[in-house]
Amino acid sequence: MAVTAVTGDIGAGKSTVSWILARLMHCDVIDADVVAKSMWLRDDVKDAVLPHWGRGILDASGKISVPEVSRRIFADKNEHDYCNSVIHPLVMRELRERTRLLDAAVVEIPLLPEVGRPSWVDRVVYVTAGFEARAERCRASRGWNDEELKRREKFLLPQNLRMSVSDYVIRNEGSLSELERQAVIFFFLQENDK
Repeated sequence: MAVTAVTGDIGAGKSTVSWILARLMHCDVIDADVVAKSMWLRDDVKDAVLPHWGRGILDASGKISVPEVSRRIFADKNEHDYCNSVIHPLVMRELRERTRLLDAAVVEIPLLPEVGRPSWVDRVVYVTAGFEARAERCRASRGWNDEELKRREKFLLPQNLRMSVSDYVIRNEGSLSELERQAVIFFFLQENDK
C-alpha cells in the first residue's frame, strides 16, 4: 500500500493536486474534511460535545450544526483546540481504516501538520501559493474576504512548521497545466524511489 497525503495552505489548491495525483496513481481521493463533517452526525460525538457546548450547537432537527461549530471554533482558540481534541483522533482513525486495505490512496488532510504525521502515511505533498492567489481563490470558491482567510489562518501553525512535515512542496502560482506538471514530477520522483 502507498498512501500519499496532501496538505498545505488554505486556498493553495490541495484538492486539485489531490485529484491530479489520484488520476496518476489510479486511485481515489479520501478527503479528511468530508470525513470530519460526517463525524458530526455520530451520536457519540453529539453526546461528547453537548456537555461542553450545550444545546445551542444543535440545529432545528436536533443534529449538530456544522456552521455553528465553525462559528464557535474560529472565534476562540480554546474552542478550536477543544473541537480538534474531539474530532481529530476520530478522523485519523477513520482515514487509517479506509486506507488500510487499498493498494494506493491519496488522502487530503488540510490539518496534517497540526495533527502530526501518522505512521501509515508514506509521503506528504505540501501545496502552497502566495497570499493574493489564495485570497482570490477563497473569494471565488468560498465567498471569503481577505480578513476571513487571515482569521482562519491564525489558528494554524506557522507555515515553516507546517511545511516541515512534507516530503515535497508544490507551489501553485501559475496555470493548471503548470500545476499538473509539478504533480507529474512528484509522481515520477516517488515512483523512482520505490
